[in-house]
Amino acid sequence: MPIMTIKNRSSKISPGGVLTLPLSARKTLRMEPGKGTRVAVTMQKDSVLLQPDSSNSGSRVSPKGQMELLGEPRAVLEKASHRHYWLELDDEQQLVRLLPY
Repeated sequence: MPIMTIKNRSSKISPGGVLTLPLSARKTLRMEPGKGTRVAVTMQKDSVLLQPDSSNSGSRVSPKGQMELLGEPRAVLEKASHRHYWLELDDEQQLVRLLPY
């Protein structure tokens, strides 16, 4: 399946650095319904990458998709107009890319 792009005006990071991943992003990360998970947060140019992390050292994602970003990833998304971001989902690589707009 090709990479899917989701541009939703309601996707934004809160002033406290909390964002909510939509259901499609949680499916890409292979989250089970009603269970949270951990994701590795990395940077690539001006985007934030999220991938499943089995080592329990990544950022926590709640069962409803809420997670807190810290440091440089948070600063990248907060630079956008009104803190909005859009997503690119790659199901094959289990990769979610957050891009500011």
